[in-house]
Amino acid sequence: MDAGVAAIQDHLDDVWNSLLAAVREIDDDLFQWCPGPEFNSVAILLRHLAGSERWWIGEQIGGVPAHRDRDAEFVHDSPPRAGVLRGVEEARALTRRVLSGVTAADLAAPVPAKTKRLSSPEPPSKYWALLHYLEHLGYHRGQILLLRNLGRKMAAAPARRQGGAGR
Repeated sequence: MDAGVAAIQDHLDDVWNSLLAAVREIDDDLFQWCPGPEFNSVAILLRHLAGSERWWIGEQIGGVPAHRDRDAEFVHDSPPRAGVLRGVEEARALTRRVLSGVTAADLAAPVPAKTKRLSSPEPPSKYWALLHYLEHLGYHRGQILLLRNLGRKMAAAPARRQGGAGR
């Protein structure tokens, strides 16, 4: 594997591994919890990340059709943990397959989709797509960690009140 691509793959693995370790320690209620109807749960954000990874890396870099329905990723349907995590693992496996055969020169090519960047009318490169997805993963990782922490605080609040904490 190209050294630059291998470094990006290593970073993707590090981010995903730390995120999945944080998710493993939460129960199913917190996996599905969101602070209100206009927010997403950990489950929904993970499902979205899997769809996004299949699109940006699988399809835009590797040419593997994602058959993505982005809107369906955000349906508040309490997707089961096993299915969500299987989708994440499938997306990660696809990324490893795609990136194992990609060189830095390959990444200089434009993405096939009609994707636009704010800074240029030219289509972005596959390098841009890879870095964009990595940023996207980091963004939602932060949201997921915040949801985990907020959900824990909300769950602990009634117990603290009942136990007389803060007297």
